Amino acid sequence: MRSSLHYKLIIGFISIAVPLVALLLYNNVYASNTVREQVTQSNKNAVMLYANQIQAALDRETNFLYNLTVDDPNITLLSRYLNDPTEYMLTKVRILNELSRYHRFDSSVDFQFIYSIENKDLFNTAFKTKDYNEVIAIKTMLTQLLDGLEPDSPFFWEWKSVQYGDDHALVRLVDTREGFYLGAFVRLSHMMIPPDLIQLGDKGFASFILEDGEIIAGEEIHVRYSELPLLDYNPDDTYQLLHFQDDRYVAVTSPIKGTDTMLSVFIPEREMLRKLPYFKWIISIIPVLAAIVLLFYIIYLRDIVLKPMNKLIRGMVRIKEGNLSIRLQPSKTKDFTLINETFNDMAEQIEELKISVYEERIEAHRAELKHLQLQMNPHFILNAINILYNLAQLKKYDIIQMMCLNMVNYFRFTTQTHRSVVRIAEELEHMESYINIQQHRFPGKITYRFEVEDGLEKMSIPPLLIQPFIENSMKYGFDFMEKPFHIDIRITSMPDSQLMQIVISDNGAGFSEPILAELQNGRYFGTQDGEHLGIWNVYHRLHFLFGQTSRIQFANGVDSGANVTIWMPVRTLEQFA
Repeated sequence: MRSSLHYKLIIGFISIAVPLVALLLYNNVYASNTVREQVTQSNKNAVMLYANQIQAALDRETNFLYNLTVDDPNITLLSRYLNDPTEYMLTKVRILNELSRYHRFDSSVDFQFIYSIENKDLFNTAFKTKDYNEVIAIKTMLTQLLDGLEPDSPFFWEWKSVQYGDDHALVRLVDTREGFYLGAFVRLSHMMIPPDLIQLGDKGFASFILEDGEIIAGEEIHVRYSELPLLDYNPDDTYQLLHFQDDRYVAVTSPIKGTDTMLSVFIPEREMLRKLPYFKWIISIIPVLAAIVLLFYIIYLRDIVLKPMNKLIRGMVRIKEGNLSIRLQPSKTKDFTLINETFNDMAEQIEELKISVYEERIEAHRAELKHLQLQMNPHFILNAINILYNLAQLKKYDIIQMMCLNMVNYFRFTTQTHRSVVRIAEELEHMESYINIQQHRFPGKITYRFEVEDGLEKMSIPPLLIQPFIENSMKYGFDFMEKPFHIDIRITSMPDSQLMQIVISDNGAGFSEPILAELQNGRYFGTQDGEHLGIWNVYHRLHFLFGQTSRIQFANGVDSGANVTIWMPVRTLEQFA
């Protein structure tokens, strides 16, 4: 049934109709978002304006407290009269009178207070309330807060929210450095945004929230909206959407600088999105358009597209099943004839490529096997242990420690067979461990130098790429020369290309003429009988990883020594993945 024309026509119709419906939905969402954006931007401006007003009022109060600390001599006298109850009380009255005088002209806060650290004495200006229990709750909260307050408390550099009972407030403290704290207290309900500033609707509301999204204050917020989830505020977003009691709310938030709270308004989304009638007309015309499209679709696709497409699909299924000998016949149309010819060429190339891939995998496994053989050199291990034994007889314990540390680093690196690439810095650190071991074996006979262009040390290469050439130099080029045997490694990037150059040179005996000739003409890498196994391994690994973009050049120095130059792409660790 799925191969029938009827089935394919239905699928085709759905493929045309679904985008039309998706376009309708997209237009609907786009229009809704546009209306939402415009309304929320207007409300955000109002919220930001009122938040700035709150910030300005709190800043004035903070400046007043600092000015009072500096300018009012009674603050200093208060600490001097701690042991004189009469003068202490008179000074308190003068300070409270000064605070009350300012409070009559600027009622941004509910009250100011002073706290004696030594006497644990809290006294404050009067504030309006009809509930005596609220007064007790506020004083109890302030006493617990101020008792044992640390000097680095955040209350000394910003307005912090506090809770007393079911209500919240902001508190700001100033340390007079005379053993007293000046402070101000303002209830969040006292700073709530006026209802006439923003049209919130019947279910909308305004509130204060903490930085973690918890709603802490609002008009009857703990009664009506106590089950609201946390608000995930993002300063880069104009608004956030909140689900509550089968309704979606658009939350517009503005931080209040200098405090740990934010001002938010929650507006029901249903009241924001109204009167979008033109979508009804679009929905009604879609069936007519779909019927017309279906008619032309059936006429056009019957013999020209569907039949050749079915043949092409069946051929692809055969290819997927592994039958690479499948070929398609020419079609009635020029376009599908070209497609069928391309398909036939592709099938033929895949068949040839599959054979090449199998051969390449076999060669890669052989190279990996040789790589694993290279990692453990029993002669090197025995020589290293023999060195440790001789050093132990001479009681050169400090040298033994360095020798052991280099051996640990060396074998840790060589046994990490799960790593297909390493950073250049790690490879050179491994080479340094290897050379240090050889230096302990031949004291004063070996020197080295590493030179890496800035930034390349973070690039990645296959592991053990450099070591085989150093081992080869040590084995064949170092023959107890009169001068120290020197190894030089330089890594630089190639100008105007994505390649880097690794040059490994020494001042030893160099390559023998027969070996150098085979290395240069490439015959050496065709077969391998065990000699120079590491160099053979490096050549085939580079060829397998990078193909023709990498190459190795072998030469002898003008006076003495061997020179090996490797060109390969510059890649990061992520580019190898």
